[in-house]
Amino acid sequence: MTTFLLELKERWSRLYDRHEKKILFIFKFAFSLIALFLLTNEIGFLTVLKNPLVIIPSAAVCAFTPGFVTVIVLSVFVFMHLFSVSLQLAMVVMAVMLVMYLLFFRFCPKAIYILLLVIFCFCLRIEYVLPVCLALMLSFNYIFAVDFGIVLFYIFHTIGAYEAVLTRQTSVDKVGVISYLAESILNNRAMIAVLIGFSVTFLLVNIVRRLPISYARAYSIIAGVISQLILLIVMDIWLGAGLHLPAVIAGTIVSTGIAFIFNVMFFGADFTRQEHLQFEDDEYYYYVKAVPKRNVTVSDVKVTHINAKSLKDRGTTEFTPVDWPDDDNADK
Repeated sequence: MTTFLLELKERWSRLYDRHEKKILFIFKFAFSLIALFLLTNEIGFLTVLKNPLVIIPSAAVCAFTPGFVTVIVLSVFVFMHLFSVSLQLAMVVMAVMLVMYLLFFRFCPKAIYILLLVIFCFCLRIEYVLPVCLALMLSFNYIFAVDFGIVLFYIFHTIGAYEAVLTRQTSVDKVGVISYLAESILNNRAMIAVLIGFSVTFLLVNIVRRLPISYARAYSIIAGVISQLILLIVMDIWLGAGLHLPAVIAGTIVSTGIAFIFNVMFFGADFTRQEHLQFEDDEYYYYVKAVPKRNVTVSDVKVTHINAKSLKDRGTTEFTPVDWPDDDNADK
């Protein structure tokens, strides 16, 4: 299994090196397209923006442009959807997104893809695979992208749940609806439980995987899975969050398998061949532990197809014999 994963990694690396621009374009297009469709599914108040003839060209624009353009396009979609219902509601949500941008995404623009990935997984109900897998690949500061993604999902989900109140009851005070939605979001116990569980798990995995010990990443996966499971169950019981515990357990088990696959493919190290080196210069002694990476060589097998008909034709070709002189005549 390990050899297969390493060979798969090597083949993917070669493919990516040969077709980097095409792969990035396809990835950005698919990512933006899914984001827009999921967004319209959650808060699709404006019918015009739900049209695929509007969504697909917008995703194409995101694919051809830098990452911050994706943020602008998604923000415009959010604002227009909410503006069709309530200007005050649109301004509140945009203020939250602006605060997120000024606090974090202005300094780390690529983190917007992590935020969108978090929202995707929540929309697809596979959110429990996120903390351990993301913490294996990302540093501490990306915890803000994860937390912002959780908050935005629950904001959009709450707004979508109260669509009937916002659209059909025209006599309802808009400010009263906003205060009611704000109170609902702040008192959302499921969001609080998930925020605490995911944040602690993310930080724990980051801490353990950086320890100067062998198999630190494997230990971090085990520690993260256990902490996530315990925290979510305890927070669900304590807060009465109403989490679906079978989904929590199933998602945690799936995240364990995905995390170990990621660990083998992208961070595989052969600790059985580690070496301890010691040397010195005029001022310092150096103690170094060298751990080789797990690599495999993928052989390129080239198969030459020989046409039987061409061989038959080649075998019937007539050659004109050449009379060579005998050795005795040549001497004479």
